[in-house]
Amino acid sequence: MKIKQLILIFALTVGVQVSAQVDFQNQGGNNSRISNIENKLELLNVDIPGLTEKVNVNISNTSLLNFLRAVSQVHKININLSNELNNIPIINGFNDVTVQDLLMFLVKEYQLDIAFTGNILSIKKYVLPVVAPTEKKILVAYDVLSTELSIDLNNDPLSKVFRKITEVSGKNLLFTPELNDKNLNFFIKNVSFDVAMKKMAEANDLDYNKTKDGFYEFTSFEQAGKSGSKPASYRLRRSNFSYKVIDTLAKRVSVDLKNTPVSNVIYTLSEDLKLDVFIASPLENAGNVTVKAESISFDELLSKIFESNIVSGQIDASNQEKSNTYNGQQNIQNNLATTSKTFTFKREGNVYYFGTEDQLSLKKIEMVQMMHRSIVMLGDANYSGSGDGASNFPTGGVNYISGGSSTGINRNQRSSSFRNRKSSSSNEMQVSSISEIFPITVTTGLDIKIDAELNSFIVSGSGTQVEKFKKFIKYIDKPIPLILIEVMILEVNRSAILEAGVEFGIGKEPVTTEGTIFPNANITLGASTINRVIGGFDGFGSLNLGNVVPNFYMDIKAMESNGNVKILSTPKLSTLNGHKAYLSSGQTTYYAVTNQNFFGSQIPQTSEVVNYLPIDAELALEFKPFVSGDGQITLDIQVIQSSFSGKRIAENAPPDINSRKFSSIMRMRANDVAILGGIEQKVKNDSGSGVPLLSRIPILKWLFSKRKREDSKKKLNVIIKPTVFY
Repeated sequence: MKIKQLILIFALTVGVQVSAQVDFQNQGGNNSRISNIENKLELLNVDIPGLTEKVNVNISNTSLLNFLRAVSQVHKININLSNELNNIPIINGFNDVTVQDLLMFLVKEYQLDIAFTGNILSIKKYVLPVVAPTEKKILVAYDVLSTELSIDLNNDPLSKVFRKITEVSGKNLLFTPELNDKNLNFFIKNVSFDVAMKKMAEANDLDYNKTKDGFYEFTSFEQAGKSGSKPASYRLRRSNFSYKVIDTLAKRVSVDLKNTPVSNVIYTLSEDLKLDVFIASPLENAGNVTVKAESISFDELLSKIFESNIVSGQIDASNQEKSNTYNGQQNIQNNLATTSKTFTFKREGNVYYFGTEDQLSLKKIEMVQMMHRSIVMLGDANYSGSGDGASNFPTGGVNYISGGSSTGINRNQRSSSFRNRKSSSSNEMQVSSISEIFPITVTTGLDIKIDAELNSFIVSGSGTQVEKFKKFIKYIDKPIPLILIEVMILEVNRSAILEAGVEFGIGKEPVTTEGTIFPNANITLGASTINRVIGGFDGFGSLNLGNVVPNFYMDIKAMESNGNVKILSTPKLSTLNGHKAYLSSGQTTYYAVTNQNFFGSQIPQTSEVVNYLPIDAELALEFKPFVSGDGQITLDIQVIQSSFSGKRIAENAPPDINSRKFSSIMRMRANDVAILGGIEQKVKNDSGSGVPLLSRIPILKWLFSKRKREDSKKKLNVIIKPTVFY
């Protein structure tokens, strides 16, 4: 009883002292306020004479608002009155009192306040100012040299205590959100920091853990059991499982797992991230995992966890099964998916499903569309030669083998060289799917169908594998470079020919005089013309040249010709990276092949069949570009140029063909220019014939000789410029 009485007396004493102190402070503040009002009224006496006028009045049953309104009207004082004064009744008599004293009395009596704005007085009820409570000081001291901590806590907020400890020590303390409203009680003096944290946690029913990076993490124990044993959630906070939620909206966490059960990781993080979870199979069978990441999304963390627990033998088995059934039609991925017991997850909206891959709830079906590439990998463009021609640049007698059994044009004949080229082109034209380049690790456990119309894959399988497949498709789905190849083919022919001389003799029969004089002199003189010319010399004295025989002739030739011919062709080709492009422009002519067939044995009958076979001369270009990562282009180039010479070895024989071919592999940058070819043909001919000795005498040699001089040049250049478009 004595102890209780002492406590009561102490409490009353403290309460009285505090109340007295508050009253004293309020009284002091009120006196200061009233003095300020009185001083301001004194200063306004000059500007407002009504404040010094006398008031004589007895009032009853009226409000303070009406009374002050009457005073302001009678004494000409500008007074603004608050409506709350209408609720204050006044019963008083005032005789021979100044208006200033009257206002001061009302201020003191009814706890009023006067605000001054120039000559305007605003009167209202006085409101006591709110005094801000003084914040209690957190008593924490830290010795930097000895790293010792002193704490004196008495029902202090945990958040403020941790902030104070962090400020004085420089060590970071973290706590879970549910501890934000918890208060701490603890007292220690000169204790090492780690021991102080541990004891403070034990004294306030907290769980304490120090991470490798120096953070001190605190969480509360559940109060479900009071047996003294720690609840099940405690084992999730052991040293082998350290984590921190970085962003709850983006679901990003920092984890440090060391052989931690997968079930503990999923249960804990899904609870802290407030996720909806559906468990199709007990996660206790999912095994353990070791992961360390500073910042990782929850979905990516789950993918890494379940990928690390995939049995490596599954891939080896799938490779073995693929080699055994390569020529069959079995779906290896389906077999793996139906027999797999590997744990996985699937996300639909904000709901996470966990279980094994063979469970229907974990299956996922998605359409994965290619955005930049074609799902069907085509071969090179179809090349069928120029026109309906058969042979492509014949190089031997095999090109002229006849065929057919009826008269007319046979357009279906092909030379052996062209057939070989066509066959190789057909092999390249086989259509395949881009799925042929997929690694087995990407397609394992998935059922993949191709929708060529939508350029998409229809994928069915576990959610983890489907997401992995989508990432791989996004990785390879890049724009294919388009290469524009500009070609300029330039051919220059230059020639200079000089023919001069006189030729005469005796032919088999008389020759008629004929020929041209301008611009080329090429005249053939007969015997009659020559005799007339000789007869013209007979009138010169005793000179008589006589006559020539009737079969005598004379050729006089003096010709000079020059030529400069330029042929320019500028084709353009476009093709995708790694695919061939063809261009062909040419001419087709025909030659006749006659077949003779004999019928009957006694009296054989002959039947002739004439077939006309085509032969081509063309300008053909073939390119196959490859664009490397640094933007350089590797070009495989084939250029063939052929033309008919206009000569035949026989009337119905195939025409002679002049052909030139370039074949080159080069590497160049986009928009660079390369020059191929440069094949140059030079012809120089300085020949003649004449009478011995006389053909060497100046001036006379033109009458007794015949000469020909020829100087010609032919040159072919191919200029190439590639451009890459993405």
